[in-house]
Amino acid sequence: MTGRDDPARPDDDARRIGPYRLLERIGTGAMGEVWRAEQHEPVRRIVALKIIKKGMDTREVITRFEIERQAMALMDHPAIARVYDAGATADGRPFIAMEYLAGEPITDYCESRRLSIEERLRLFRTVCQAIQHAHQKTVLHRDLKPSNILVVEVDGQAVPKIIDFGIAKATARPLTDRSAATFVGQLIGTPLYTSPEQVAMTAAGVDTRADVYSLGVILYELLVGALPYDPEELARAGMDGMLRVLRESEVPRPSTRVSTLGNRTAEVAALRRLDPRKLTSKLRGDLDWITLKSLEKDPKRRYETPRDLAEDIGRHLRTEPVEARPPSVRYRTARFVQRHRTAVGTSTLLLVLIVAFAAWQTHQTRVIARERDRAVANERL
Repeated sequence: MTGRDDPARPDDDARRIGPYRLLERIGTGAMGEVWRAEQHEPVRRIVALKIIKKGMDTREVITRFEIERQAMALMDHPAIARVYDAGATADGRPFIAMEYLAGEPITDYCESRRLSIEERLRLFRTVCQAIQHAHQKTVLHRDLKPSNILVVEVDGQAVPKIIDFGIAKATARPLTDRSAATFVGQLIGTPLYTSPEQVAMTAAGVDTRADVYSLGVILYELLVGALPYDPEELARAGMDGMLRVLRESEVPRPSTRVSTLGNRTAEVAALRRLDPRKLTSKLRGDLDWITLKSLEKDPKRRYETPRDLAEDIGRHLRTEPVEARPPSVRYRTARFVQRHRTAVGTSTLLLVLIVAFAAWQTHQTRVIARERDRAVANERL
């Protein structure tokens, strides 16, 4: 199809919005569309243009759109998509011109590149740091999921970019002069990535730890290659049953979940450059503890901030004791030995040599003493 026959390509009359020329539609949602567009002035570049759909420009939708626009404009972090411009179409529909990202969802990127567990963790840490930046700007994302975290390559390096603050919420000052209605009993976010307090659909109790929970689900998926709960089983349970599971059922350990994937276990392990046994072993311990702490049903038991989660992942990568794990002398000693393997090995070898030398010297002393006693006894004869 071409021209007017292709709904993904605007006709010549609708092709321009201010300084932007629409090229192709690259995304669509319930309220808006995203287009790849060419900006002609004051600079020439390719952008992503998000526009409210015709007929969806109600007061509530426009307010949500303005909140997203303002939330993204507050951000100044390399892992959050930049906003270039904002305005309205000739018929009054608001739009946002954003950084165009030819990337992949973070889970797809990691799978297609067969990233190791350590590489996935480093990429995920950057995401946590970006969400921490948003929180410091008093903005909750509230809809974190892989499709809202695109990974692009810049100079050969993987860079995550967080997008879509469409249901963001301010934790302090309002983001706009208008206020968006929050309806009790209305689910905000994507259920499989949504915190239990959001699933409860109450007006209170949602804070920065809701984003920590969503980060925990993404971490789980990056490690295990599957969500904490089986989506097919949740679908069979119906909406009420699914929400009950998300609110109340404990999450299985990643090291346990990966062994329940059946024929997929070997594939998942191979995509992490491991065999199934080694994958289970790598997940067991610190990564189990870190992930489950992120996914605690009670927000008070979760990491308080994305920074806390990122710092614990950093400790794991440096082979230091992690805060998520209950402390014990044995555990901390084991982590110390792993972290200083060469030094400990050298010290152990030196200690063995010293002990062996001491034992040899003691033996020699006894031999000399026996010979001396025997010589004295012979002289007396």
